[in-house]
Amino acid sequence: MKKLFLLLAIAFLFQSCFSYKKMENDPLKMEPGKKYKIERNNKNYKVTFDSLTDKSILITRKNRTKEEIPINEITSIRKRKFSIGKTVALPVTIAATVTGIFILTYDGPNINLDGFTMPN
Repeated sequence: MKKLFLLLAIAFLFQSCFSYKKMENDPLKMEPGKKYKIERNNKNYKVTFDSLTDKSILITRKNRTKEEIPINEITSIRKRKFSIGKTVALPVTIAATVTGIFILTYDGPNINLDGFTMPN
């Protein structure tokens, strides 16, 4: 039972309430201070957009290092967006599944009637 509660706690605590919505590959539409997922050389980077220069963008990576990326190397830009589905539907689905499995596998209480006499 402890493992079940641990599994539920992990499912709730490590869920992501955000998803990334694909946008046009136009750095002019990027907003400073917002979080984006940028694809470059077939690798994805979760970054915070800082500013735009003529031929590159300035970003801050998750480990707080600043980097300049040439615009022509960017293959995809996705903006971070709050996802109500991931926030509500995923935990409810997990809880319902675990509850359903528990109900299907529960045998009921074990009652020992040895030594029990019925009153007259």
